[in-house]
Amino acid sequence: MRSEDLSRYVVKHTASGIYRYYRRVPTEVAHLDKRTHIKQSLKTKSLKEALEKAQAVHDAAETFWRALLAGNDNESAFARYEAAVKLAQSLGFTYRPAAEVAALPLDELERRLAVVAENIDRSQIVVDAIAGTVDEPSPRLSNVWSLYERHNAAGLTGMSKNQMRKHKVSRERALRYAIDVMGDLELSSITRADVLKFREWWTSKIISEGLTADSANRSFSDIMGMLTPIDSALHTNYHAVWEKARIKETNATKGGKRPPFPDQWISDKILAPGAMDMLDEDARLIVYAMVETGARLGEICNLRPQDIRLDGEVPHIEIAERADRRQKTEYSIRRVPLVGVSLWAMRQRPQGFGKYQDKSDSASALINKVMRNNGLMPSDDHTVYSLRHSFQDRIENAGCSDRMQADLMGHEFGRPRYGDGPEMKQRQAFLQGIMFAWSEHATTGAG
Repeated sequence: MRSEDLSRYVVKHTASGIYRYYRRVPTEVAHLDKRTHIKQSLKTKSLKEALEKAQAVHDAAETFWRALLAGNDNESAFARYEAAVKLAQSLGFTYRPAAEVAALPLDELERRLAVVAENIDRSQIVVDAIAGTVDEPSPRLSNVWSLYERHNAAGLTGMSKNQMRKHKVSRERALRYAIDVMGDLELSSITRADVLKFREWWTSKIISEGLTADSANRSFSDIMGMLTPIDSALHTNYHAVWEKARIKETNATKGGKRPPFPDQWISDKILAPGAMDMLDEDARLIVYAMVETGARLGEICNLRPQDIRLDGEVPHIEIAERADRRQKTEYSIRRVPLVGVSLWAMRQRPQGFGKYQDKSDSASALINKVMRNNGLMPSDDHTVYSLRHSFQDRIENAGCSDRMQADLMGHEFGRPRYGDGPEMKQRQAFLQGIMFAWSEHATTGAG
C-alpha cells in the first residue's frame, strides 16, 4: 500500500502530538480477531516518519489477517511467522524465539516485557511478536517458489510477461530436480551431504546427456537466489548448505562458444538477393537489424518506438531499461548507431517489431529453423545468435578499442554510459568503415 493510502490510518494524539496507527479490524476477519481496533503508537511527531513506521505495522496486520483467513495449513504458518517478524521490527525489536528472549540482557528483556504488559489484553499478535511465541515455520522444497515470490516481490517487478515466465520455469525446474533426487525435504533439515548428492546426480546427468556444467550451475544459482530473500524475510539461514556447490567447468563440461558466421558467408549467403524471402517480413528485418548492430535478437525484437531514433545526425537504436522489461545486465543499456542494411531495416519498422514483441523465443526458433532448412547455416553449431559473435569479431579485427567494443556490445567495462554526441559520431564513422556492401535489391522482399 502506498504512503498516501496509509494516511487515513495515521492520526495524531491530541494531547501529546505523537502519531499512532489506528484502524478498525476489518469485518471479514472480526470473527477471528477479537480486537475492535488496532491502536499502535508510532513514537514520533513527524508525519513523514510516522507514515514510514506505519507501513510496517500495516503490513504486519495484513499478513496476520491473511494467515487467520487461510487457516492452519503450512502456507498460513509462514504468514503468521512473517507477521510476527515484521511487527517486532516495526516496534524496534528483532524477532527471537521465546527461549532466546528469556536469555536476553535484562534491559532489553524489561523493554520487551513493558510492551507485552501494555498489549496483553489488547493485541495477542503484539504479545506473540515481542515474546517470540510464534513457532518458526518448517517450509519444504516444494514451498520455495511461493515463498520466494512473496518475499521477493520488489525484485520481480519490471519483468515482461515472457521474462517472468522464463524466470519461473527455470526455478521451478531446479526445485523439481532437487525434489526428485533428495525428496521434498524441510529446508531446515537439508544437509551438506544432501546437496552433494544432488551435485553428484548432476555430474552423472552432464556426462550421460552431453550437457555443460552451466546447466547444473544454473540450478544451484536458481535455488540459492530464491533462498536468499526467504532467509532475509524469515530470519533463517537455509541457503548456507547450498554455498560452493557449483560444478567446476572443464574443457569437457563448459561447452563451446557459438561460432561466428564468416564475413564472406554473411555477404554471399545471408545478404544475397532473395536469400531470406522464406522468412516473414518482421523476421527478415530482425536478422538484417542484427547484422550491423551486434544486438541480441531479443533486444531487437523488443525495441519500443522511443528506442528507434532515425532522425538526427546519428540514427541509432537505444537498448534501454523499460518499466515493463529488464535488460540482461546494467551494461546492456547502450546506444548503437545504425548503418548499412541495419539502418535500412529499422527504417522499415520505425515503430518496432510488434509481431515478436516479448516473443523473442518464437522469433529465434523460427529464424533458426528456416535458415537451417535453407542452407544458411555453415554448421550445426551456428544459430542466428552467431551474427552477434560475427559483429564482435569484425569490430575487434578492425582495431576497435576495448572501450568502444564494450559500449557497442553491451559488455562490462568500468562505469556504463550511453554515449554522448561526439562518441556516437565516432562509433557511426567506425561502423560505416566496416559495414557490408549490400544492395536494396537483396532485401526488396522485406520492404
